[in-house]
Amino acid sequence: MKNILTSFSILILLLSCVNDKKDAPKEEKKPLTFTTKTIEKKLEDCEPEEGDCTFINLTFPVAENGTGEAERINKKIEDFIVRTIDYQDEENAEKAEQLAENFIEDYKEAADEFPEYELAWEATINGKVNYRSPAVISIKFNTSIFTGGAHGYRSTNYINFNPETGRILTSVDLFTKEFVDFVERDFREKNEIPLDDNINSTGLLFENDEFHLPANIGFSENEVILHYNAYDIAPYSAGNFVFIYSKAEVEQYLKISETNENL
Repeated sequence: MKNILTSFSILILLLSCVNDKKDAPKEEKKPLTFTTKTIEKKLEDCEPEEGDCTFINLTFPVAENGTGEAERINKKIEDFIVRTIDYQDEENAEKAEQLAENFIEDYKEAADEFPEYELAWEATINGKVNYRSPAVISIKFNTSIFTGGAHGYRSTNYINFNPETGRILTSVDLFTKEFVDFVERDFREKNEIPLDDNINSTGLLFENDEFHLPANIGFSENEVILHYNAYDIAPYSAGNFVFIYSKAEVEQYLKISETNENL
């Protein structure tokens, strides 16, 4: 009899646990969101606004929540920032915070080695979510760096992410092959390069004498932006080459869409 009562008590306990699990509210998955993070380091007590100040300022979006895509997006963003600022360092930092510390320390080392060197260093990256839809998250970065030399370095860069996976979307993911032909025709017309002439016939520097889309292609609410930075396809003196098309104008060449069907 005692054994029967014990078994019955265990059964009641197990049933109670099962019911508790059923009654427990399920943890709701929060949608992917973005906040903004700023990291600034400066030499001693100087003020960047007053000039003659060595400083680094990094402002960039940080993805939160989601189901794993946030971590991938954040990793790619920090990789871009580190690669852009720390491109000459053999021991690259892995995080933006360490990058900022290294930038100031590198300046101190340069100033100690060359006491007569008085030019301040500056590095600024300003990143933001430029456009977001169910099909693409387009993040824009404006970069300005000066670490000596005849002139500094400025660039505009875009990274496009798949919102569902957090993986980077390439131009092949975004556009059909016909889009390249469309842009080349427009590029040649605007730069007065005949279709039967070499693309570099006017002094441009396309690799292998072949036209290619820029590495930096971004999206806004109504436009597709193609941005060649200085040095990408021409000498520094030529500046940037920027082509902007309405989405309606290039809709036939797009592989993605607002609803993952049509952009």
